[in-house]
Amino acid sequence: MPGEVERGAAGTTDVVLREGGGSWLTLPRSVGRAATTGLLAGLAGLVLAVPTAAVVLLSGRGWAAVWVVVSWMESAAVALGFTGALAAACFRVYRITFSPSSDGPLMVRVVRGLRAGPWRVGEGPIRVRLERVIEEPCGDDPNPATTVVSLRVIRDDSDIGRSVLPPGTDIPRLGAALEEALGSSVVIELHVRRKTRPRVTRRANRGGFTGISGAGGYSCGGGSGGG
Repeated sequence: MPGEVERGAAGTTDVVLREGGGSWLTLPRSVGRAATTGLLAGLAGLVLAVPTAAVVLLSGRGWAAVWVVVSWMESAAVALGFTGALAAACFRVYRITFSPSSDGPLMVRVVRGLRAGPWRVGEGPIRVRLERVIEEPCGDDPNPATTVVSLRVIRDDSDIGRSVLPPGTDIPRLGAALEEALGSSVVIELHVRRKTRPRVTRRANRGGFTGISGAGGYSCGGGSGGG
């Protein structure tokens, strides 16, 4: 189950980020979702295809030229959406696996959609950093607060693997499960950081058009964090 710790048959400890992974079966299992993404991309491509078709038609090229242009644009949008979604499913991180602590130095590997990566071992200790970032609304912003939970596995001051966990992940519970499974072989770091969403201000142009800008560096306040 995503956001949980599982024990493998060979005594390994897995942090599950998403179901599946590590097998060529990920490819056929992901085709349906990738096809849906491709169709949605095709619908989004109509936003560009319709005005482009109007320009071609007004230029006197005729309906045959319009059909060719729209067909090419829609085909490109569907193909990009499909291949992008399929590639993401095959190469994203599904789980992070730790070797049995009784087999010598603790090693770690990243399991992606199609296969598991090589075992990696380094000089320094392995650090697992679990972080929850909460972005709170500013002032009268009607949008609710958002939460991003992430996991980083760090060794020798470089990331071995990192991924975003489901928003509802209980990071103290996940950290305790990892500590129980791996003992002193890893250093568990729990971080909670809060920040305020930049204020959205309205700016009127000379022609009466009202624009929205939130970039300018102005915000309700800064972020705060704790470990």
